[in-house]
Amino acid sequence: MKTFKLTIQQADKKKILNIEEGSLLSRTLPDHGIPLDTPCGGYGSCGKCRITYLSTPPDPTPAEKKNILPESLKKGLRLACQHHVTEDTSIKIEELPEKKSLHILSDGIDLEGELDPDIPEGVSLNKPLGLAVDMGTTTLVLTLHDLKSGKRLGLRSAPNPQSLYGTDIISRATAATESPNEAKALQRLMIEKINDLIRDMTDTPRDIVHVVMAGNTVMSHLFLGLSMDSLVTAPYIAPVTDMQVLESKESGLTIHPRGKVSLLPCIGSFIGGDISADLLVCREILPEDVTYLLMDLGTNCEIVLKTPEISVAASAPAGPVMEGAGITCGMQAEAGAVSDLFFNGDGRFQAVTIDNEPAKGICGSGLIHSIHTLWKQKRITDDGRFVENIHKKGFMIDKNVYLSPRDIRAYQMAKGAIAATRKMLLQDAGLSVQDLDYLVLAGGFGHYIRPEAGMETGIFPRLPADAFLYLGNGSLGGCELILKNKQTVPVIQRLAQNTRHSELAGRPDFQEMYVMNMGCLLYTSDAA
Repeated sequence: MKTFKLTIQQADKKKILNIEEGSLLSRTLPDHGIPLDTPCGGYGSCGKCRITYLSTPPDPTPAEKKNILPESLKKGLRLACQHHVTEDTSIKIEELPEKKSLHILSDGIDLEGELDPDIPEGVSLNKPLGLAVDMGTTTLVLTLHDLKSGKRLGLRSAPNPQSLYGTDIISRATAATESPNEAKALQRLMIEKINDLIRDMTDTPRDIVHVVMAGNTVMSHLFLGLSMDSLVTAPYIAPVTDMQVLESKESGLTIHPRGKVSLLPCIGSFIGGDISADLLVCREILPEDVTYLLMDLGTNCEIVLKTPEISVAASAPAGPVMEGAGITCGMQAEAGAVSDLFFNGDGRFQAVTIDNEPAKGICGSGLIHSIHTLWKQKRITDDGRFVENIHKKGFMIDKNVYLSPRDIRAYQMAKGAIAATRKMLLQDAGLSVQDLDYLVLAGGFGHYIRPEAGMETGIFPRLPADAFLYLGNGSLGGCELILKNKQTVPVIQRLAQNTRHSELAGRPDFQEMYVMNMGCLLYTSDAA
């Protein structure tokens, strides 16, 4: 195949590569050790994978015209995801993303239970080990356990390496369905990272005899290497929802040759094994006769209504805004991200950033808290408009970080989907907020939202403070329960099978509810 010379200028360094004709720059550069920030998965919507052409630049694409100023386009600024190598090319990397230190929620509620691990037949070890794995869209968390004592021996976490293909699951699922090679690459990235973390935790990985894993439906299918054609097109059916058990060799993980890997059962198309794990943890800590809403907030927000009689789940298409993507100064929850905004009382606003680093952007919780604070201080109207003259970009949180009208609109759309979903679940069951005993918040995002901000902007229902229960990393907690006691396997299988998946998005009454809850920032009644 024909190749071309690609010359890359990075600060005072120069690298020259021979690249096959037609190679996409946003894939080629990371393959050669040059990282790019691609939260949208290379579809041109985030505008972050910026490069500057030193040779003659190609014509700008519509995505570039939308994300890059005209004067910058004239200077050769482009997006790496928009262009292929078709001739000898010279570029300069405009912005190399700093190494990210994500804030990862690695722990949940401490659960004690009977120790009865599933050790495969024929395995004889003095100290058999078990591994629990939470395969999150954004992060991976692993814990290592002594299966004879039940003691946790180690914990490791890392960003999910699949973010190269997008920070949201739809981008990754689309990449996997469009190309078998990309599907294999996504699978390989996950397996290699888990193996790296295993080696970092123990010198004896072959003493691991059982691995229990949970993730959303897309993460599970990517790990298994299964086709997702039916998952990404209507009517959005997951090829596999049952619990999957793999032998060591077919899993790709570096564990005992007779070890096994268990993937927790999914509930529906976008309700995964992580939610089944959350329900298992809830079963351990809550009385059987209570009614609660379980909410796991993220790009695809999962909500479960659980009563003594029914269990029904739905997903709310909130989009990437809750993960800090899709907003002007958005970023993930890492050092320098604005996570909160307070009004001092002397006319000034004070931003709170992760690790107290200088503000670099706004993460999901920072978006909610900033909008809530500005609304409380009457800087934003109930319908989401700024009430006074502000900077042309928007409200300046810091000299380089601001909240734009477009950001508020993106938040309103996400909030509308979440609020409509939880209200429809209650309405379909003939219940109201007053019937809820608890609001259970799972995952990292919900863990960091102030209850009053969530309630007053309409994400959470109005409930007393003691009704809020923070599950932490329930996905990991559920894996650990299964790892330590094989008697919980039929329990989680029943929980998944008995939870009905409700498809709300296509219903006319859901669309009406969505529009009703989208426009207003002010809390609206849950009586609907």
